[in-house]
Amino acid sequence: MSSFHEPDPREALATIDRAGRRVRRERWWYVAAAAVVAVSTAAFYTGLSAAPDAVADLVLPGALVVVVLTGLIGLRLRAVDRTAARLENAALWAGVGLAVPTMLLIRFVLPEGFTPWSVAAGVLPAVPFGVLAWRVARR
Repeated sequence: MSSFHEPDPREALATIDRAGRRVRRERWWYVAAAAVVAVSTAAFYTGLSAAPDAVADLVLPGALVVVVLTGLIGLRLRAVDRTAARLENAALWAGVGLAVPTMLLIRFVLPEGFTPWSVAAGVLPAVPFGVLAWRVARR
């Protein structure tokens, strides 16, 4: 018959503390991934407005760079807390929701070329990911 081993409370607290430190340490990789997504989203939409002819040549290489960067960060990232995952879901839906008016602005309102308006419109769908990075970094 096996005997039940009563865990030491100090050992249990030390294990919980180590797990908490690990999640907080790896949080910065999550912040880096959100920042990469924010910057690449802003660059894509700004480029779509500023240089529509060059976008066709740059979309695939740019997407590959972003996928590789976020993939490398994802390999380093092991744990994400529930709050960050909830914030990520909200940021994703907000980014998709802001992409639609941005596309309409680029197509029908903004003049072609690199203008402050094209940058402002390009940054619009990236804002939720910047907010995500900021909120997770503050925790």
